[in-house]
Amino acid sequence: MPTKTDQYKVHVASKDEFKQALRIRVRVFVDIQKFPLNEEVDELDKIATHLVIIDTHRDVASQVIGTLRILKSPEAAKFGRVVILPEYQGQGIGKLLMQGAEAYVAESPEYKEYEYTKLGSQWDKQGFYVSCGYEAKGDIYDDTGCPHIWMYKPIVRNHLCHVGNVNGGEKPL
Repeated sequence: MPTKTDQYKVHVASKDEFKQALRIRVRVFVDIQKFPLNEEVDELDKIATHLVIIDTHRDVASQVIGTLRILKSPEAAKFGRVVILPEYQGQGIGKLLMQGAEAYVAESPEYKEYEYTKLGSQWDKQGFYVSCGYEAKGDIYDDTGCPHIWMYKPIVRNHLCHVGNVNGGEKPL
């Protein structure tokens, strides 16, 4: 029986998928939440890594249903512009996107120096990030007229530990 993880896939966006992701960001952040377009699409998009989540069962031209971007900050790998199409919200798709992004950062040599991921959550959305394992830290701050709070989560990397066996070789634990 197919599972949710068979239907939904997270990966680095192709050029076409990035264009689709921008349309989703504009629809949600600009059209629905009323953030200014010039604040939503910015110069950081040129240097960010963009991930998308696709619905492989979606029978339309665009299978992209959500996105986020990853930037390097001095202290952590920073997730931003996290968004899921409204018709897919509340179904666990956002958690799958976050898990995919966390796995990408944990496995990518580009982010090996970081111990944490961080994001600036809209104040009213922090419950979602808490459910993903993030912890709010610091004071509330204003971002384009909307209260936000910084949230952090340790990066979990899978390392094999090795111990010597009786034959002098090593075996993974």
